[in-house]
Amino acid sequence: MNHQIVPLFPLPGLVLFPRTTIPLHFFEPRYVKMIQDAIAGERRVATAQLRRGWEQNYFGRPPVFRTVTIARILFEEEPDDGGFDVLLEGIERAAVVQELKGRPYRRAKVVSLVDLMPEADRTGIDEATAHLVRNAERLAALRPNLRHSLTNLENTHLHPGIIADQVASVLIKDAYDRQSILEERRVLRRLQLVNVQLRATIEQERNASSRQHETQREE
Repeated sequence: MNHQIVPLFPLPGLVLFPRTTIPLHFFEPRYVKMIQDAIAGERRVATAQLRRGWEQNYFGRPPVFRTVTIARILFEEEPDDGGFDVLLEGIERAAVVQELKGRPYRRAKVVSLVDLMPEADRTGIDEATAHLVRNAERLAALRPNLRHSLTNLENTHLHPGIIADQVASVLIKDAYDRQSILEERRVLRRLQLVNVQLRATIEQERNASSRQHETQREE
C-alpha cells in the first residue's frame, strides 16, 4: 500500500470531489505558507472537512473526517492582501493514516482509495448510471442554470463513479451529505445515493412550479 505525504487543508463545509474544481482564497499565515510550499513542490494539497465541534479548537488541530480529497493546484494568484487565490482540482479520494507535525500547517500521511466495482454490481451500475443521466437531464430542464453541468453526461465516456461525483458536486449542498458521498467507495451505492438526491430535488422543483402556477391563476 503506497503512502504519500501531503499538506492538509481543513475547513468546515469543504468537500471537494475528484474531477471537480473549487476556487479558494487563503489568507491565514499558516495556510499561505502551506500554499507557498505546495507550489514549490508537487503542487498538491488534501482538502478535509472539519468535524462538528471544530469551533472550540479551530486554531489548533480540530478533528477532520478521515476521507479526504487530494487536489492539484491548477492556478494561483497573489492579490494585494498578502494571501493567495487558488484554483484546486480534485484528483482522488484518500484516507488519512497519520497526521504529522513539524510545520506551521497540518500535514498528513495518506493512502489512495480506489473505487469498488465488483462484478456482481456491474448490471446495477449500468442501470443506476442510466437513471442518473436521465434524472440529470430532467433537472436540467427544470433548472436552466444547471443545463451546462447536467446535460450530455452519457457522451462524456467517464467512469460511472466520476459521473456520480460530478453530479453530486453540482447538486448536493449540505456538507455532511457531500461527505457521505465522498466516503462511499462502492460505485453502485454512490450512484444510488446521488439518484435519491436527484429525485428529491426534481420533486421539489415540480412542486414549486405547481405552486407558482396556482398562485398565478388565483391572481
